Amino acid sequence: MCKTVHSLLVLCALLAIARTPSFSTPKFVVVLVVDQLPYDWLVRFNEYYGENGFRYLMKNGADFSNASYKHALNKTAPGHAVIMTGCYANVNGIIANRWYDPVAGRDVYCVADPGATMLAGSGDGKSSLNLVVPTFGDQLRLHTGFVGKVVSIAQKDRSAILLGGKMPSAAVWMSDTLFVSSSYYGDHLPSWVTAFNASGRVTSYRGKTWKRTLPDAAFRLADADDVPYESDVHGLGRAFPHPIEGKDPQSYNYALLSSPYGLDVLNALVMSAVKSEQLGKRDVTDLLCVSFATPDYVGHTFGPNSREVMEIAVHTDRAIAELLQSIDDEVGLSNTIVVLTSDHGVTPIPEYLQSKLPNVDAGRVSRRDFMDACNNALQSAFGAAPQNKNWVKRLVDMNLYLDRDVLKEKQLDLALVSRVLADSINRFPSIALALPKIELLAGASFSPLAEKMRRSFHHERSGDVVLAYKPFYSLDDEPSGAEHGNPYEYDAHVPVILMGEGINPGRYVTEASPVDIAPTLSALLGIELPPGREGRVLHEALARER
Repeated sequence: MCKTVHSLLVLCALLAIARTPSFSTPKFVVVLVVDQLPYDWLVRFNEYYGENGFRYLMKNGADFSNASYKHALNKTAPGHAVIMTGCYANVNGIIANRWYDPVAGRDVYCVADPGATMLAGSGDGKSSLNLVVPTFGDQLRLHTGFVGKVVSIAQKDRSAILLGGKMPSAAVWMSDTLFVSSSYYGDHLPSWVTAFNASGRVTSYRGKTWKRTLPDAAFRLADADDVPYESDVHGLGRAFPHPIEGKDPQSYNYALLSSPYGLDVLNALVMSAVKSEQLGKRDVTDLLCVSFATPDYVGHTFGPNSREVMEIAVHTDRAIAELLQSIDDEVGLSNTIVVLTSDHGVTPIPEYLQSKLPNVDAGRVSRRDFMDACNNALQSAFGAAPQNKNWVKRLVDMNLYLDRDVLKEKQLDLALVSRVLADSINRFPSIALALPKIELLAGASFSPLAEKMRRSFHHERSGDVVLAYKPFYSLDDEPSGAEHGNPYEYDAHVPVILMGEGINPGRYVTEASPVDIAPTLSALLGIELPPGREGRVLHEALARER
């Protein structure tokens, strides 16, 4: 009897194996991050996209149309850190682009590294020193015995560094008119970066003009071409055509990156890296991370309802199509897993909303006015701060840091003052919620908004009071341009699209997030999950046998 049962089990196992398709481990993983790409742009501008960019990925990949960040501060650094660590700032430590260290009494840039020096360019050294946990790419390096390569390229330093993780083969970013790196990643620049810098490609666009390409009819979806709440910076002007000039390398860099030519430059360097490093062509899996910052530069300058944003969305579609074609020619998309996502969306310009409905509840929160209101609230509660000092030392995005020297002189408890300040801020008309650090540390039961704030909170780096602005409000001292950083869907809802072998194409409306990308890639490749991961494997889009 037992022999019969055993034989049947063996037969069933053999039949199951026979029915199982054979999956080859992909040789190449490409993660494309478009800085400031709300999912809405894929839908709103769809009719003007070609067939080989966004549409191609949506048609041939698993398109998670209901994917959002579940943290509160939707900024560049936190978003890029989430994508490859699979966890939020409460674990990975990247709470914002910068924060304040009250113990050391100094501001901290998210990728600053005092122990590193720059390779080409100038300025302070940078690395992933402040990233607390390893990434998917780090696990890939360990899994392959450091034979598999991880190359991360971006226009912004924080984007390249945080996508690249702790142990990449190369992390490269732009600094003025050069692509650079730091000594953290090696003694010298990769040869393909040095050759690219020497080619003069970056400076070759000086004197060119960014002109309209879309027909007049397309702009029924957009605002007027020249409105006072658009910014006019670095000689670009507020209306088409936009000249690419710049009085110095820094302003030229900004003008270049605020035009389609910035996309061209990045694509050219990326393909140099693919060819020189033989990515995807070796008997091991390689990872390439690319972050396009141009849409973010354009979005900040002209706003999400501008003609410039519509044009740059179309140009980004073309750039991605060109990059996918180049990868197909060089490596083969059949051997490649492609991921498309974004680090954040964007908040509508409040003056644009008010031009449509004057009484709409929207606005910019002045840093100086807000700090004055906070200091006045604490002065009313505890008296004036000592001479030449203020109760609040810093306001950085959603984080307020109290002055430790003032508390010491006044002999006041940090927890008490923080709670009084939070209670006062909760009465401000522009604030949705303020929480003292002590409540976030206590891990109490939170509302959905407070839970997002908890995910953006790190016990060593976040402020003594953490706050969230009301919808359509943002901290912004400028009278023009757009911002992001809010916990609402217009800043949080972004594309998450995966395409490649082992992934079932289709549109998925299940709850998802960029935090799920790293765990899903780990499952696809059969490697260890990132150590800090909080996201889930998007199993509904994976072939069952995988």
